[in-house]
Amino acid sequence: MKKSLKILTTLPLASVLMSPVAQAEMSANVAIQSDYVWRGISQNQEDPSIQGGFDYAHESGFYAGVWGASVDFGGDESTEMDLYAGWSTELENGLGIDIGIIEYTYHGGPAASGDFTEYVLGLSYSGFGVTYYSGDEFDDNFEVSYGYDFEAGVSLGATYGDYDTYNFYQVGVSGEVEGVGLDLSYWDTDIDDDPLADGRVVLTVSKEF
Repeated sequence: MKKSLKILTTLPLASVLMSPVAQAEMSANVAIQSDYVWRGISQNQEDPSIQGGFDYAHESGFYAGVWGASVDFGGDESTEMDLYAGWSTELENGLGIDIGIIEYTYHGGPAASGDFTEYVLGLSYSGFGVTYYSGDEFDDNFEVSYGYDFEAGVSLGATYGDYDTYNFYQVGVSGEVEGVGLDLSYWDTDIDDDPLADGRVVLTVSKEF
């Protein structure tokens, strides 16, 4: 349950099929998190999670990818696998638009039958962002965020979300050291009776290829 933006449109897809491969870019990523937190709730019983994925990006704005993570929802450990695709662009006035779809799938353990889909619309401008997720199985989610990049290569970010029957927020700082990404974030929710939703600090170490 990770990717933030991602209604696949026929026009960008057609341009991908008709354009040279040189106009596209493939990348990969691996990471380990001290706790995999999604919308304020631990997805791995507060234990570390190993993660990784592959991304395809085309200059037309079309993108697609797959991302996986180790998860544990209170039984046997299992794996989350997310498939996503979409289209994004930035207008001349600086307004960013992102339209996409995310398919969350689970394999092994008690979560294996919990697959679901979300359709996503995101807008951004000058560091501010608003994102609306419309789910086919669960309630919709609305997020507002802000990020600021310093010249030293350090970024600050914050997110507030309204999901299902609760609210959550995250604040964090991220950067890169010798090609390795580091992110330190604090997550919390307004849920009072679930220890997996308590406030927590999460460290992420990542590498992109």
